[in-house]
Amino acid sequence: MYLFYGESFRLIEEEIKKIIKESSNVLTMDLNVCTLNDVLEEATYVSMFQERKYIIVRNANFFTSEKTKEEDVQFFLKYIQNPIPLTTILFTCYTKVDARKKVYKEFSQKYPVKATDILKKPDLMNKVRDMVFQNKYKIDNETIEYIIASCQNNFDLIYNELQKIFLYYETPQKIALTDVYEIVSKTLMDNNFKFVDAVIRKEGKFALKILEDLYTLKVEPIALLILLAREYRLMYSVNYLLRNGYRKGDICKKLGLQDWQVDKAITNANLYYEEDLKKIIRDLGEVDYRIKSGKGDRFLELKSFLLKVW
Repeated sequence: MYLFYGESFRLIEEEIKKIIKESSNVLTMDLNVCTLNDVLEEATYVSMFQERKYIIVRNANFFTSEKTKEEDVQFFLKYIQNPIPLTTILFTCYTKVDARKKVYKEFSQKYPVKATDILKKPDLMNKVRDMVFQNKYKIDNETIEYIIASCQNNFDLIYNELQKIFLYYETPQKIALTDVYEIVSKTLMDNNFKFVDAVIRKEGKFALKILEDLYTLKVEPIALLILLAREYRLMYSVNYLLRNGYRKGDICKKLGLQDWQVDKAITNANLYYEEDLKKIIRDLGEVDYRIKSGKGDRFLELKSFLLKVW
C-alpha cells in the first residue's frame, strides 16, 4: 500500500504511474462516492490467474482531519496488519494529512507515504522542458518562463496549457513565444489574474463578468479555486508573520517570495479581518469538496462562494 498527498493532481499521477507502470489490471475508486469498506472488500477479490491488481483510491480523506466512521477505520486497521499480497492499494488525497491520527500513524509505520511538494521555478522549468522534448518539440527558456508565469507556478495548469500548445501545432516543431501569447495569455494570464484580483478586491460585478467569460472559454473552476485558495493563504500567512514580528525581508525568505508579492499580499490582507481570511479559506475547501464529489454544479458552486465573500 501507498499514500500520496499534495495539491497537485498531476504530480500524484506521476508517482502512481511509477508503481503501476503498464499494468492493465487497475481499478479506480473514489471515497467521495463509495466507502472505505467497499475498497477493502474489492481488495480481497483477486484474479484466478494470480495477476497483481492495483486499486487507486481517490480522496482518502480519512488520513486528514476529516471525520470518518469508526467502524470503517477499525476494519482498515485490521486489514493493514494482514493485507492481500496480490492487491496493491494506492491512496491519494489533495489536502494535508493529519499526522496525529492513529490511522495515519499506524499506516505510515508500515507503508510508504509521500508528499508531492509544490514545485519551485527551477523544477518547473525542468518539467516543462522534459514534457516538450518528450513530445519532440523545441522551446527556449524565455517561452518556458512565460508559460510558468502565466499559470502562476501551478504545475496542473502548466500541464493543461502544454497540451493545448501541442494540439495547436499538431506536428513537432519549435514553440514560438508569439504563438504562446495567443494560446495561453488570453485564457489564463489575463482573465485568471484579473478574476482573482477582482474577487480579492471585492469587485463583485467585474469578477462575475470575468467568470462568465471564463465559462465560455471552458476554464476549469477547480483551477480558479486553486488560484484563489493560494492567494488567500498567502495573505493570511504574510499577515500572521507580520503580527509575529517578521520583517518583510524575512517573510520573503521564509515563504520564497519576491518583495512585490509580499507588498501585494499585505495590501490585499488589509481589506480583511484575520477571522474573515480563515473563514474564506475554510469555505474554499468546502466548495472544492462539493465540486470534486459531484454534489453541485461547478460554476454555480463558485458563484455561491463569491456571494459569501462579498
